[in-house]
Amino acid sequence: MHLKDLKEALENKEFAYYYQPKVSMITGKLCGAEALLRWQKPDGRIIPPSEFIPLAESSGFINEITLVMFQQLIIDMSIIHDVVDTLVISFNASAKDFRNNRLTEAIRHAITNKLLTSDTLEVELTETAILDSDEEVKHQINLLHEMGIGLAMDDFGTGYSSIDTLSKWPFSSIKIDQGVIGRMGHSEKDFIIVQSSISMAHELGLDIVAEGIETEDCYQHLLGSGCTKGQGYWISRPVPLDEFIDFTKLGKNWSGELIGLAYQAQLDHIKWRKALIDGLYYISSRKGGNTQLRGTPELDPRKCSLGKWFYSLGETFTKEEWYGQLEESHTLLHHTGANLLESAGRGRPKKELIQQMRKLTEQSIRVIGILQEIENRSVENSRTTDPE
Repeated sequence: MHLKDLKEALENKEFAYYYQPKVSMITGKLCGAEALLRWQKPDGRIIPPSEFIPLAESSGFINEITLVMFQQLIIDMSIIHDVVDTLVISFNASAKDFRNNRLTEAIRHAITNKLLTSDTLEVELTETAILDSDEEVKHQINLLHEMGIGLAMDDFGTGYSSIDTLSKWPFSSIKIDQGVIGRMGHSEKDFIIVQSSISMAHELGLDIVAEGIETEDCYQHLLGSGCTKGQGYWISRPVPLDEFIDFTKLGKNWSGELIGLAYQAQLDHIKWRKALIDGLYYISSRKGGNTQLRGTPELDPRKCSLGKWFYSLGETFTKEEWYGQLEESHTLLHHTGANLLESAGRGRPKKELIQQMRKLTEQSIRVIGILQEIENRSVENSRTTDPE
């Protein structure tokens, strides 16, 4: 294979996107797809990207392919959104695509001219591709973030400094590498890595996508761990646009429960309460000195980790009995926490602080109880038949 073969293929429109569906593990419904590049030869053969992307990358021709195919993606997305207008479509880009502003401006032009909306587009970048990126790449990626474009770290868990990379780039989601997902069924270490990644993403307010789901058992494990989205051959292989359109019309439903996310929310709450009590102890021990608190727990109920999760559910669960109960209890909890820190800062008597702490404990137990009832109902909903 030579560079001229790639140029001829692009000129002859032999490249096309195949779409692999993504499922929300919260609702159990189709929520998007990943656009995967394929080379369709005139004789019908399909050449996978692993056979031509390395040459495109090394030659620099990947930039031309990405720019041309982005225009095709706009057309495809228009067709998809005529059927389901809420699906988020992601596509893979190389760090080299952002060494100038051509792709960024192409995306901006599409949004400005209402050819697509920023909330339905996501760019996937591998960690290894951006480790050695220069400042221009980071600048262009930040521009996408400012436009409201989602940015996913692909193949999370395969790089050397995933956490460091997450802290430096404006990622909105992470995708756990399919190799790690595939091994977690028979490797305790990989299972723990997956669970820890999910917990970390949840605490950072990031979506987490598991790729490479090939069995129902794998899907159920991820659901119970609090993963938010999934894709893989068990759900669907990557398919041409027309087949993907047919897939969207099937109205298929997968398991979708809050059991894993309710567990993660309990952990979020426990960490929040620990930070609040630590803050209270710090302020109380200053004895009139500087009581400016470092690492203050988030006091806005909409902005803490539990709150971000709760309000991200949208209208899906607003009619559930527990929804209003949790919102009220969680809001009261934050109000009490804020009053407690304020009282400590004003040097109120310890007896008064202890009374407020006990009130906080009662409200904390209430929140945990509601979250555990969500778990109970999830288990109840999953049982199709009662045991004999």
